[in-house]
Amino acid sequence: LHASTHWGTQALCDHFNRIYVCIGIFEIAKSITRDCMICQRVNRKMMRKMPLGGRELARRPFQNIQIDFTELPQVQKFKYLLVIVDHLTHWVEAYPTTKATAEVVSKILLEQVIPRYGVVHTIDSDRGPHFTAQVLHQITKALNITWKLHTPWRPQSSGRVERINQTLKVALTKLTEETKMNWLRCLPLALMRIRTKPRADIGVSPYEMMFGLPFLTTSDNLGTYEEGEQSIRKYIQTINSTLRELRDKGYLPQTTPIDFNIHQFKPGDWVLIKTW
Repeated sequence: LHASTHWGTQALCDHFNRIYVCIGIFEIAKSITRDCMICQRVNRKMMRKMPLGGRELARRPFQNIQIDFTELPQVQKFKYLLVIVDHLTHWVEAYPTTKATAEVVSKILLEQVIPRYGVVHTIDSDRGPHFTAQVLHQITKALNITWKLHTPWRPQSSGRVERINQTLKVALTKLTEETKMNWLRCLPLALMRIRTKPRADIGVSPYEMMFGLPFLTTSDNLGTYEEGEQSIRKYIQTINSTLRELRDKGYLPQTTPIDFNIHQFKPGDWVLIKTW
């Protein structure tokens, strides 16, 4: 029937079911239409948009980070910023550098990031030579850090850090206009603005998710503190509870890797490519 009509799956089933009854007829008809070379070449196939995979769920600050270099106008000897974004809190670190090399990345990780935040579990980045050098991966292997390289020609893989790069450049431009200082001197203020801005997805700032407290803009907001061991213990318990609640919010927007195959093709399979 299909060879003489080239009907689709549903039409074949409807015509067949007028006369006969067969369990599994839909799968049979689907298999027949899928194996028809003429239909595959000519029919327009509607591809369902597949969900995008995410990253491994981060449960603590600086467990998973995204890293990238961005270039700025040279000030003194500094021309680059190594930008690091935490996956859970979206806390941003930015380090001025004179070169964009693997040695610089290694030095900052070993002297700045790890001593301050602990050993990172996963780092993801683009495939620039400063992130693929052997010396860098020897260091991360020794520290049991997983380094994941983004898919080539897919800028969405670096979406978070690329957005932060643009946000940081905009903040620096505004500050240089306001203060007439160069970007190197404005960098701490730019980072403060980014870290204390409430996130659009959860309404909480990276600063609050890191420290469990709102950012104080004046000393008048300090409040009163009671002395004594019980008061200190209660204060610490309150901070811990607040941090737990805020970081729980950080779990919600995260997307984890998909746990199913988005297609059934395997390396070596023959496929048809439509060119018209």
